[in-house]
Amino acid sequence: MTMMGAHAGDATEAVPVPRTPSRASGASTVAGDGSATADRVRRLARSDDADRGGRSLRPTGGPAVVTRVAVTTAAIVALPVIWAALAATGWLGPGFVGPAETVRTLHEQWSMIWFNASPTLSATLTGVLILLAITAVGMVVVAVIPALAAALGGLSVVLGSLPLIAVTPALALVVTRGAQLVTIVTVLSGLVPVAAMLVAAAGAATRGREDLGALYATPRLRWWRHVGFWHTVPVLDLGLRAMLPACFVGAIVAEWSGATGTRGLGQVMVNALFSYQPALLWAALLLAAGAALGLFGLAALIMMPLRRRIR
Repeated sequence: MTMMGAHAGDATEAVPVPRTPSRASGASTVAGDGSATADRVRRLARSDDADRGGRSLRPTGGPAVVTRVAVTTAAIVALPVIWAALAATGWLGPGFVGPAETVRTLHEQWSMIWFNASPTLSATLTGVLILLAITAVGMVVVAVIPALAAALGGLSVVLGSLPLIAVTPALALVVTRGAQLVTIVTVLSGLVPVAAMLVAAAGAATRGREDLGALYATPRLRWWRHVGFWHTVPVLDLGLRAMLPACFVGAIVAEWSGATGTRGLGQVMVNALFSYQPALLWAALLLAAGAALGLFGLAALIMMPLRRRIR
């Protein structure tokens, strides 16, 4: 019995007892190595997202994707069918032209319509590039100074309440009519979704920082670069999809309001309306709708690599 007790005591003493570092020592150790901090914060943030339901943001495959594609396809097919049916009934008057006549007019008048649409698209793309630069800078600013989110929210409300059709003539008093004025109105129309997007991104970027960031003493900019930015990808995706078509609509509204001279897609719509050429008006509207959908697809294409990264 004595010998067995002695052997048991030796075995107990031979087993090493693991030491658990305190949070303070761990924080000081990780804070000394920037790459280690970034890697550990990123791993823990991903696990924290999983615990908080972050996996729900991941797309579900299988039946959900098939259902979404089927619904989209049915909507695309049903739209021209309903359009043609309404035009055939004549309930909305002779000015409601069907899709067949609209497409025929667009084909016959394509050179003239495209001649007027090209400056509209050029001003739209210029405004989009300016707004993308504003978005890139704004994402970093609100990540470092989250208190600015409240001011941006107020800015979006003010800009959203301004009627562009009334602002454009006032701007024409101080800005030369033409591409420059159309671009300014385009940027103003796109600032509303951009400001709202930055407000939402400020909240998404700081998610989890109060716990993990405070634990590892991570600066705001480093947290945003390694963790917070990826939290804002869904917000950025929705914001860009809203911003690009809004810029195109803003360019057309600017041309309606006299921001340009005699050239522009909006000018074609106004002339066709007052000269009672409904087929030409509907052809211009169809081209505008196609361009807006193309810009929506461009936004989705821009965000595709980032969406794949967070899956």
